[in-house]
Amino acid sequence: MIGRISIGFLVARAAMFAAAGESVVPSYVPQPVSPPTGAGYVTRAGAIRIANGNRGMGKILEGFNTLFVRTHPGVAFEIEFNRLGNAVNLPALTHGVTLVAPMGREVMPVELGPYKKIIGADPLVVRIAHGTIVAQDKAAPLAIYVNRSNPIAQLTTAQVAQIFSSGAPAGDLTTWGQLGLKGLWAHRAIHPCGTPEASGFGSFMVEHQMEGRAFTPGYEAFPLAAEIVQRVGEDPGAIGFSALGFLTPQTKIVAIAPRPGGPFMTGTGPEIASGEYPYDRFVFLYARRTAGRPLDPFVREYLRLVLSREGQAIIAAEANGFIPLNAREVAAELAKIDQILPSTL
Repeated sequence: MIGRISIGFLVARAAMFAAAGESVVPSYVPQPVSPPTGAGYVTRAGAIRIANGNRGMGKILEGFNTLFVRTHPGVAFEIEFNRLGNAVNLPALTHGVTLVAPMGREVMPVELGPYKKIIGADPLVVRIAHGTIVAQDKAAPLAIYVNRSNPIAQLTTAQVAQIFSSGAPAGDLTTWGQLGLKGLWAHRAIHPCGTPEASGFGSFMVEHQMEGRAFTPGYEAFPLAAEIVQRVGEDPGAIGFSALGFLTPQTKIVAIAPRPGGPFMTGTGPEIASGEYPYDRFVFLYARRTAGRPLDPFVREYLRLVLSREGQAIIAAEANGFIPLNAREVAAELAKIDQILPSTL
């Protein structure tokens, strides 16, 4: 048992999400492993330390650790929680004092610089789950919100990029009439809002949706997801990107498609699990690696467990939690852990 939930039940839950893939997520077959001599992530008491500033990932980490201990008798884990959030995890990995760095978002370039300067290579980045679509205290995919009075029903990702960025090749979109709205809406200005660029949401939009372009002049930035949606609910001309799960009676979610012909999606569970929703975001484990050398065998074994049917079942079992990877995504992440970075020498 993991707590009071059986492994069989957890596997059954994960299988519902794995159905979106082309094959079955492999079961976990434990391999004997020990930390390398002198590993900095081993505490004085002999426990495996995981530094974690992401409270939303705490429960699944505890589940992974419980299963690892069961399949590797004698191993003990210690999770060191820090209230400062995701920002503390990569520095801990940089200095080798955590087995892995749990991240509810991708590391931003400003954070990656010090790591690369000290280690001399990029960390291994492994997706372990999709974000949640309901909980407000965990990492989540993004949605595009507009005021409830706005007639717009759907947009393409290219149109969203034209709204939020400046200098789009096809031109910027600044009025609702440019998107086909008539009457009083034809000349109404579009008021885009979201989080600052130097944030998880903002960085995601700039790097993955806006081809690196800056936000448009007049863009309003708010630090909290709820504040963005509240602003959209107050302003008929506003449009905002924020996490799924913050819908209010004053707002609605616009259906989004990666191409003009659709399909248009709003970020439902099956759309996220399929890997097709364009504003999908993941949660990650970052791992330390050295160019020209294989991954630390203990880290590799831990990642194998996380990316197994049993590991993904732990994710599926958490109420209002993250959505497990589908089989195609699991295969892609498993392939990463055996890759060796070319030596720079």
